[in-house]
Amino acid sequence: MADERGVEAVEQWFRRRGLPAVVRGRPAHLLVRIAPAVVFIAGWRVLTAVLSAVDGETDADFDRLMENDLFALGYSGLLLGLVVVPGLGSWLTARWVRRKLVERGGTVPAAVMAAVFVVVVPVVDQVVDGDAAVLGLITQLAILAGLFAAAFVGVGSIVGWALRAAYRQARLLGELTSRALPLLLLFTVFGFFTTEIWQVGAALPRQRMWLVAGLLAVVAVVFLLAMLKDEVTRLTQSRTAPVGLDKLRETPLAAFLTDEVPAERLPLTKLERANMVLVLVLTQVLQTFVLATLVFVFFVVFGIVAVQHAVIKAWIGRDPAGGTLFGIQLPVPQELLQVSLFIAAFSGLYFAAATVTDAKYRNAFFDPLADHLAVSLVARDLYLGRLLGVPPHAAEHRAEH
Repeated sequence: MADERGVEAVEQWFRRRGLPAVVRGRPAHLLVRIAPAVVFIAGWRVLTAVLSAVDGETDADFDRLMENDLFALGYSGLLLGLVVVPGLGSWLTARWVRRKLVERGGTVPAAVMAAVFVVVVPVVDQVVDGDAAVLGLITQLAILAGLFAAAFVGVGSIVGWALRAAYRQARLLGELTSRALPLLLLFTVFGFFTTEIWQVGAALPRQRMWLVAGLLAVVAVVFLLAMLKDEVTRLTQSRTAPVGLDKLRETPLAAFLTDEVPAERLPLTKLERANMVLVLVLTQVLQTFVLATLVFVFFVVFGIVAVQHAVIKAWIGRDPAGGTLFGIQLPVPQELLQVSLFIAAFSGLYFAAATVTDAKYRNAFFDPLADHLAVSLVARDLYLGRLLGVPPHAAEHRAEH
């Protein structure tokens, strides 16, 4: 049996890898753990409220305001801030949280962040956008309660790992675009210039288009679930111990390593198996989201350059409407956003299927995740067998429930 601090360090390592179900200890410091999510949501809410307040009441007001170069520059800066500030603030807060979890501190600053989130954000909404502060306060409390519940069951650990994995694979962005985008563009560019897709995009309200994109996303997730459940089963039945041990030398488990790994693989519980499948699925979903976002941005920019308003009018039979995205006015025709959204959703479905079936995509985007899980399985055997002293028959009993 290991000392308490050694076990705690190992358990924190598992949480960092998105596997809270492996940990036998109860999660602590929940207020500190939710701080990154609090910062992200607060930054997003404040910036969207400001954008909604300055964009005018109608499309004509927005077009008139955008004719002013100074306003256009400031509005573009706010849009850029909406993309960058919440994510950057959340990332910096997550770095602070990791340090405070080791030091077992940070409760007071985290409590201040939560108080600002609950009280200040509704006040900003009321001042900037005219929303009722009391209703906003109730909404913020409900969101905070949901974040606590998610942190308690380990959702934050899983999402955090998936986000970090997607960020680390940003180095594959060139490979992603060079392998995935050209073939997609070969088919989608021709579809982009068909009258029918523009007519469908113009006829569908945004809510209905989100339903179409959501349906394609559901199909992709169901496919990934079916494929990745088999991958987890294959990994749990394999013995990748030598590779796994080599990669554990610089982890909190290094002090408990010997020349040999446990002879038996302790059976996974249903919760652990679901956790591992969810880690793979969520990471694949985030990779797919990055690809779909790239496709969406490409076609929006391509449409601005290549498709004039007069052409859009000839295709849809009326003047194009002003574009909005998540309630934010954009200097882009609504129909272009609709068509780009549909093509991006379809491209995401294609990419999700290709990453686990096509050998080239799999080698670049899926195999690193499988290696991560293989190492985690070896670490789990060591954690349960050597640190906690869980006998195989006890693990088998837990696996049945």
